[in-house]
Amino acid sequence: MANIEAMLAGKRILAVDDLVESRSAMKKMLIILGATNVDIAMDGDEATEYILNNDYDIVISDYNLGRGRDGQQILEEARFIRRLKATSTFIMLTGENAMDMVMGAIEYEPDDYVTKPFTIDIMRQRLTRILTTKEQLKPINQAIDRQAKKEVLQLCKHYIEHKPRLKIRVERIMGRTLMSMKRNEEALALYDSILADREINWALLGKATCLFHLGNIDESKKLLEYTIKMHPKYVQCYDLLCKIHIKNKDLKSAQNVLLQGTNVSPKQVLRQMELGRIAFANKDMEVAEGAFRQSVKLARHSCYCSAKNYLYFAKSLQRKISTNNNREARSGSGDALKAIDEVKTIYSDTPEYLLEANLIESTTYTNLGKEADAKVAAEKAENLLDTINKPSNNQLLSMVNVFIATKQHAKAQDLLGTVSAKDDLTRSEMKELERTKGEINEHVVRQYTTDINDKAISFFEQGQLSQAIELLDQATSYKEAGLAVLLNAIQVKITYMDQREVSRKLVDEVNDLLRRVGDIPSNDERHQRWQLLKKSQERLVRML
Repeated sequence: MANIEAMLAGKRILAVDDLVESRSAMKKMLIILGATNVDIAMDGDEATEYILNNDYDIVISDYNLGRGRDGQQILEEARFIRRLKATSTFIMLTGENAMDMVMGAIEYEPDDYVTKPFTIDIMRQRLTRILTTKEQLKPINQAIDRQAKKEVLQLCKHYIEHKPRLKIRVERIMGRTLMSMKRNEEALALYDSILADREINWALLGKATCLFHLGNIDESKKLLEYTIKMHPKYVQCYDLLCKIHIKNKDLKSAQNVLLQGTNVSPKQVLRQMELGRIAFANKDMEVAEGAFRQSVKLARHSCYCSAKNYLYFAKSLQRKISTNNNREARSGSGDALKAIDEVKTIYSDTPEYLLEANLIESTTYTNLGKEADAKVAAEKAENLLDTINKPSNNQLLSMVNVFIATKQHAKAQDLLGTVSAKDDLTRSEMKELERTKGEINEHVVRQYTTDINDKAISFFEQGQLSQAIELLDQATSYKEAGLAVLLNAIQVKITYMDQREVSRKLVDEVNDLLRRVGDIPSNDERHQRWQLLKKSQERLVRML
């Protein structure tokens, strides 16, 4: 076995710790052990920046790094952006003895982890062991870095035959490689042979994964349930079992499984995000709120930062928000508005996210009873909707609901007409469309058209006939427009033609309006006016 000085010589090393004394001690320790090229970072953000711009052979990071990214998030991001090679070594340091605090990091497979405080002898032993193994596996890891999967398999077979001490490690690599190549039958046979010798948790999960991809869902489910019972801390099993429940359309069980998984590993952000989405679909807003609260917190400084986390978090809080000025309402609205503001800041150049943020903001203010603020947010959302080339059906329906909530029922009906004419609605969108239609009643729209009518009369009395016609066209475009509105529209258009010129377009429009009016009985006080308007129209038709 080579000595540690030879192993570290020439290696590019990054040491990460938020405490200046610990950073200095770690660098000094590494230099004593033989390192010659050591960078130090004082937090997760600086470490990630270093990793982005440099190729490191070894990264040694404390798990807890204060504010910003922690050790787990450094490892997540390094894997995600492919800046940590298979040939590189990542060692996690932690002063946390509780298993749930380190399980998330273990999921992303640091090469080793060391509990603080540690001596230079412990670090020498750990580094010697892991770097020796790394050196022995270097040809395989180099092939992995090149994504030469066939070569990886050939090397694995050679190692299994000629280097039995590395057999278990190599079989694990081989199984993953086979699955990544969708050679699930071969991978299954490999896992069966491993399990015939001894029961290993990752081999059980590998076999269950192969069974899942081969369509043996029930068998995979049973194996996962057994693995969780025997190895409850092996948290990746919960993720696959969740997928099986989703495939079986059992979202409640999927949620329960992920809850167990997040209890084991609460800092794994992707699992929290998935739990939030499933709980939201289940309308379990309490669980959704907790999961998205964690997602926002954990993803804020990571590669998984997403507008959806903030938006779903704000949505899940709406159940708490009301006109009651109690602690829950204040807390819920404060958290929701803060999340919305973060979306507006972080995603200021993405109209789709800004649209959804303003829609949720309007809903938040509506629930608080702040009608003016709700309408301002609704107007911002409406303007953003106009900038989106092809808004989705869901965006349109959400805008409709906000129009209804802010008592803009005519706009809601206009937009509903647009949605109704679309031929690509899903079943759930069709259901939402029908539900929304039911919320816009005839009385509300008629009241709106009456308000427009009153403004039009004011323009008419001031001799501003074009403006009056424009408003009355808007009012009469709704089938719920009342008789008074229809008669006023007829009168304004006839007056316009008497004062200006007779046009075929206006004559036809008046005829359409008269047809909508129909017959007004003689005992109705509007009968005489109707008769006079009909005669005026007949005169205009003759003139034309």
